[in-house]
Amino acid sequence: MLRWLTSPLAGTAGVIAGLCLISIPLRQLTSAPPVAAVMPATAGVDGDGIPAVLRVKLLAPAKRLRLADGGGTILLDAADLQAGESEHDAVLRFTDDELDIILHADFGDDTAETAVFLTVMPDGHEEQTRYATGSGVLEETLRYEWHHAH
Repeated sequence: MLRWLTSPLAGTAGVIAGLCLISIPLRQLTSAPPVAAVMPATAGVDGDGIPAVLRVKLLAPAKRLRLADGGGTILLDAADLQAGESEHDAVLRFTDDELDIILHADFGDDTAETAVFLTVMPDGHEEQTRYATGSGVLEETLRYEWHHAH
């Protein structure tokens, strides 16, 4: 009897028995029906709009940075921003898969040319980046467009 327990066949049988025991819960985990993904509302939004993240990258410190949508709603109004990246939450309202953001950046009396990069990341849409360059006071309208296959 002891000789049978120390044989290679007994070790293999133990491994197979262990695999059989874990196969039942693994099958239930991997064979479950897929969970339906909940997609946020798409363009043509009415009501509260689409939640989004705005990533701002400044190449030089700004005395003031203001972002507004085409309807005049302020998305971001910040003072004394350092150079670098920052992220800000916003709610975007756009129709026909288009969004205009009016960028107003005040870099002061510094005459060196600089840039502002604005990445818009709305829920359910791919992120897009636009930029504006200039010096002193920078005023630019940035247009974002999303085209979905229907």
